[in-house]
Amino acid sequence: MWFKQIKAVCRKEIKDAIRDKRAMKLAFLPPVYMVVFFAMGIGMAIHFQNTEERNIELSVAGNNQALTDFLRENRLDIKAAPEDAYGAVERGELDYALILDAVPESGNPRTPRVATLVYNASNQNVHGPVGEVRRLLYQYNGTEAALNVMARGLSPELINPLRVRDANVATEQQMGGLILGGVPLLLLMCAMMGSMGFAADMTAGERERRSLEPLLINPVSSLVLITGKWATAVLLTLAVVLLCLLLLAIALYFLPFNQMGLRVEVGPLALAGIFLALIPVAFIAAALQLALGILSRSFKDAQTYMGFLILLPMVPFFVMITNPGLYQSWHLWVPMLGHQTVLKGLLLGETAPALAYPAFWLSAVPVTLLALWAAGRQLRRAKIIYG
Repeated sequence: MWFKQIKAVCRKEIKDAIRDKRAMKLAFLPPVYMVVFFAMGIGMAIHFQNTEERNIELSVAGNNQALTDFLRENRLDIKAAPEDAYGAVERGELDYALILDAVPESGNPRTPRVATLVYNASNQNVHGPVGEVRRLLYQYNGTEAALNVMARGLSPELINPLRVRDANVATEQQMGGLILGGVPLLLLMCAMMGSMGFAADMTAGERERRSLEPLLINPVSSLVLITGKWATAVLLTLAVVLLCLLLLAIALYFLPFNQMGLRVEVGPLALAGIFLALIPVAFIAAALQLALGILSRSFKDAQTYMGFLILLPMVPFFVMITNPGLYQSWHLWVPMLGHQTVLKGLLLGETAPALAYPAFWLSAVPVTLLALWAAGRQLRRAKIIYG
């Protein structure tokens, strides 16, 4: 009996949703925008990386002919810095500068000279050139030290008792995580935003149009009504998530990641795993949106209140970004938190933990039931119906 009633409510709400062109645009256009902007950002990054590197311009204050010749040999464009090079960088007239101390008064050429690399770390454009200049300075320092040791008849290996080598065991697929770090947030936001317009229209919209009261006259419990509306919101959300996954798969397939030395392959099994992980998120999102919509006086108020739900996936995203080694097994039982790590692993070709999906579903059930119970209880209040 209840199933037939829920099915009837769901059929009615789906017809109303299809007629509402505004809600359809609000639901299905944001995933398109987000995926397009993501693809454009990656495409621009690949373009800039493939663009021929221009010579780094370095303003040098002081005189060290050997050092400046070495820097020029390594494709640096050396220019004379102004007298107040430090102040010029501080005022923003120069991005960075190299200040060489004068030769000590003792006249001993073996006395170390200080080279100060002045830059403004808040300027994001200087980190690449400054890193290259710093690397060349270390290289020049090591070369000169080796020559000084050899001049005394000693082996240059004496100044390098330890040889440090890097061994990167990450595959090209795993290195793709450097640019896929924001994709889990994009997917979670699609799941949270998918039914926002529909949920607002099914609650605050009907209340504003005075069509909610005739619906409640029917001999159907408020729990059945809210469950039917929730089922409709979940189906529409999953349709939005499927569209987002389809567009994302197409973008990842056609973007030339190989030109960046990366390999990104998201197969059908990974997409299916991602979809299964996002279903509990759709359950929670639809229930919370209906609960907030019932308490809203108008459609605009409902959209405003539901907009705060977008912050839910953002908080764990920034937590994981700032603390990449913070992952614990209990995170799987916290909605949105465990999804960040699991979705990223699936995108990189890894397998989800054994308890991931049971944890996602079991943790979503109490939140969903609590929100639906609160919404159904409010649905019968005269203050809610008559304002």
